[in-house]
Amino acid sequence: MIGGILGIGLVISYLATAWSGPGEGDTLFNGGFVPGLVVIFVIGLVGVFLFPRTVGMMFTPITFATPVGFVLGWISSGIGFGFVMLGFGVLCWAVTFVIGKVRPEST
Repeated sequence: MIGGILGIGLVISYLATAWSGPGEGDTLFNGGFVPGLVVIFVIGLVGVFLFPRTVGMMFTPITFATPVGFVLGWISSGIGFGFVMLGFGVLCWAVTFVIGKVRPEST
Protein backbone atom coordinates (compact mmCIF):
# COMPACT_ATOMS: atom_id res chain seq x y z
CA MET A 1 0.00 0.00 0.00
CA ILE A 2 2.71 2.46 0.98
CA GLY A 3 4.82 1.43 -2.00
CA GLY A 4 1.91 2.02 -4.36
CA ILE A 5 1.29 5.50 -2.99
CA LEU A 6 5.00 6.34 -3.17
CA GLY A 7 5.08 4.89 -6.69
CA ILE A 8 2.31 7.22 -7.87
CA GLY A 9 4.21 10.21 -6.49
CA LEU A 10 7.42 8.97 -8.07
CA VAL A 11 5.76 8.57 -11.48
CA ILE A 12 4.33 12.09 -11.31
CA SER A 13 7.78 13.45 -10.40
CA TYR A 14 9.45 11.36 -13.13
CA LEU A 15 7.10 12.55 -15.86
CA ALA A 16 7.24 16.16 -14.64
CA THR A 17 11.03 16.06 -14.77
CA ALA A 18 10.91 14.56 -18.25
CA TRP A 19 8.64 17.36 -19.42
CA SER A 20 10.47 20.26 -17.74
CA GLY A 21 13.95 19.09 -18.74
CA PRO A 22 17.22 19.74 -16.97
CA GLY A 23 17.60 22.91 -14.93
CA GLU A 24 19.93 25.78 -15.70
CA GLY A 25 23.48 24.91 -14.75
CA ASP A 26 22.79 21.23 -14.19
CA THR A 27 25.80 19.09 -14.87
CA LEU A 28 26.46 15.39 -14.56
CA PHE A 29 27.34 15.66 -10.86
CA ASN A 30 25.40 18.77 -9.81
CA GLY A 31 21.67 18.05 -9.73
CA GLY A 32 21.93 15.64 -12.61
CA PHE A 33 22.34 12.02 -13.48
CA VAL A 34 24.85 10.75 -10.91
CA PRO A 35 22.99 11.90 -7.76
CA GLY A 36 19.85 10.25 -9.13
CA LEU A 37 21.73 7.01 -9.71
CA VAL A 38 23.09 7.09 -6.16
CA VAL A 39 19.60 7.61 -4.72
CA ILE A 40 18.15 4.74 -6.76
CA PHE A 41 21.06 2.49 -5.72
CA VAL A 42 20.61 3.29 -2.01
CA ILE A 43 16.84 2.76 -2.19
CA GLY A 44 17.50 -0.50 -4.04
CA LEU A 45 19.75 -1.70 -1.21
CA VAL A 46 17.08 -0.77 1.32
CA GLY A 47 14.63 -2.74 -0.80
CA VAL A 48 16.79 -5.84 -0.92
CA PHE A 49 17.57 -5.90 2.79
CA LEU A 50 14.66 -4.22 4.61
CA PHE A 51 11.48 -3.46 2.64
CA PRO A 52 11.38 -5.50 -0.57
CA ARG A 53 7.65 -5.20 -1.27
CA THR A 54 7.51 -1.49 -0.59
CA VAL A 55 10.47 -0.63 -2.82
CA GLY A 56 9.39 -3.07 -5.51
CA MET A 57 5.91 -1.56 -5.63
CA MET A 58 7.40 1.93 -5.59
CA PHE A 59 9.55 1.36 -8.69
CA THR A 60 7.08 -0.77 -10.68
CA PRO A 61 5.04 2.20 -12.04
CA ILE A 62 8.25 3.81 -13.33
CA THR A 63 8.82 0.71 -15.46
CA PHE A 64 5.53 1.32 -17.24
CA ALA A 65 6.07 5.09 -17.49
CA THR A 66 9.56 4.79 -19.00
CA PRO A 67 8.51 4.97 -22.68
CA VAL A 68 6.37 8.03 -21.95
CA GLY A 69 9.24 9.65 -20.02
CA PHE A 70 11.61 8.95 -22.90
CA VAL A 71 9.30 10.59 -25.43
CA LEU A 72 8.57 13.57 -23.16
CA GLY A 73 12.28 14.10 -22.48
CA TRP A 74 13.03 13.84 -26.19
CA ILE A 75 10.33 16.34 -27.14
CA SER A 76 11.10 18.88 -24.42
CA SER A 77 14.90 18.79 -24.26
CA GLY A 78 16.30 16.66 -27.06
CA ILE A 79 17.31 13.07 -27.59
CA GLY A 80 20.09 13.21 -24.98
CA PHE A 81 17.73 14.01 -22.14
CA GLY A 82 15.30 11.43 -23.47
CA PHE A 83 18.00 8.81 -23.07
CA VAL A 84 18.71 10.06 -19.54
CA MET A 85 15.06 9.49 -18.66
CA LEU A 86 15.23 6.10 -20.35
CA GLY A 87 18.28 5.27 -18.23
CA PHE A 88 16.46 6.12 -15.02
CA GLY A 89 13.53 3.97 -16.07
CA VAL A 90 15.71 0.99 -16.94
CA LEU A 91 17.54 1.37 -13.63
CA CYS A 92 14.25 1.37 -11.72
CA TRP A 93 13.23 -1.77 -13.60
CA ALA A 94 16.58 -3.34 -12.68
CA VAL A 95 15.93 -2.63 -8.99
CA THR A 96 12.58 -4.44 -9.14
CA PHE A 97 14.21 -7.29 -11.06
CA VAL A 98 17.03 -7.70 -8.52
CA ILE A 99 14.59 -7.58 -5.60
CA GLY A 100 12.51 -10.29 -7.28
CA LYS A 101 15.58 -12.49 -7.83
CA VAL A 102 17.20 -11.96 -4.42
CA ARG A 103 14.01 -12.00 -2.34
CA PRO A 104 11.52 -14.18 -4.28
CA GLU A 105 9.39 -14.71 -1.18
CA SER A 106 8.45 -11.03 -1.22
CA THR A 107 6.92 -11.02 -4.70
